[in-house]
Amino acid sequence: MTKRTPSPRNKPDPPSLIIDTALALAARDGWAQLSIRDIAVAANVPIGEAFAIFPSKQAILTAFRNRIDQTVVAGTELDSLDGAVRDRLFDILMRRLEVLLPWKEGVAAIARDTLRDPLESLHGITSLNRSMALMAECAGISSSGLRGRTRIRGLTVIYLFVLRRWLNDDSTDMAPTMAELDGKLKTAEEFLQRLCPLVQGNHRKTEREK
Repeated sequence: MTKRTPSPRNKPDPPSLIIDTALALAARDGWAQLSIRDIAVAANVPIGEAFAIFPSKQAILTAFRNRIDQTVVAGTELDSLDGAVRDRLFDILMRRLEVLLPWKEGVAAIARDTLRDPLESLHGITSLNRSMALMAECAGISSSGLRGRTRIRGLTVIYLFVLRRWLNDDSTDMAPTMAELDGKLKTAEEFLQRLCPLVQGNHRKTEREK
């Protein structure tokens, strides 16, 4: 019998292998002291190839975040835009956390070590803002202009609070995390409802003064 050569589709994908290995090592050993070389050796990927794919650990995190983003986007149905904005955001952000679940311990380790490094934290927030902009667009909320950027920054703050709760949530149904997210979204919605009449009132007053 002739031995069949494995199809290229069956071969491990080096970028995905490196990302998954990095998250696993972070969970076991921490993120701060981890090097690209450590990750390449553990992933059984040639070091030169690993550096060519990901020249830094930040690049690995960016690729991981992009992969999570695309998974959430791919799972978003057109009819999900039928509900209220708060419900749509709730669904999308909870699905994002569900996608993250297999790498929860690694995410926790990265979050702990990143908070100790201001530059890493700044890079992480900037990258997370881009992810939240994409999540908002999936929910039918524009991220363009000053108003859109303000919304995204607010959504990023909400997500960070919820992420902290999720990382400490040992329940099987994520009820504490869902309660945290629902509460934060409700508070943001009520704030915007109070703010809009004030803005409209000031606008009408300015028009009368003209």
